[in-house]
Amino acid sequence: MLKPTTLLDSSYPTIREARKDIIDDIINVISKRDIHLNIDNMELYLIIDEALTNAMEHGNLWKPDKEIKITVSINSRYLKVTIQDEGTGFLRGSEKNINSPHLLPRGRGIYIIKQFCKPEWNKKGNQIILNIELDKSN
Repeated sequence: MLKPTTLLDSSYPTIREARKDIIDDIINVISKRDIHLNIDNMELYLIIDEALTNAMEHGNLWKPDKEIKITVSINSRYLKVTIQDEGTGFLRGSEKNINSPHLLPRGRGIYIIKQFCKPEWNKKGNQIILNIELDKSN
């Protein structure tokens, strides 16, 4: 597998109203490189929004003085969107139990993310990597 190429490496404040602009930054970087994915832009927006909201809400507790670090990279197989917060993380392994939405008012974000990509987390649990398959047919 080829060494990943970094397309974006930025930090953003934890501001609820800035989420759309942050996601637009990510999608614009991908669009400018003419990268084709196995999911459409609406699905891409959805999973980034879910991961970003989780980081801001659960990791940084909506504190605007805390930052979200976002890295977007690409290798021969995946586009990787990495979102890291400044929180204490969550119990690793608990995300494996989320395989259905259970129709609960909370906790559907990871389930949704798993429908469109292959997520992984760092050991601490304060970083998610969205591994989004490239569309090789283009």
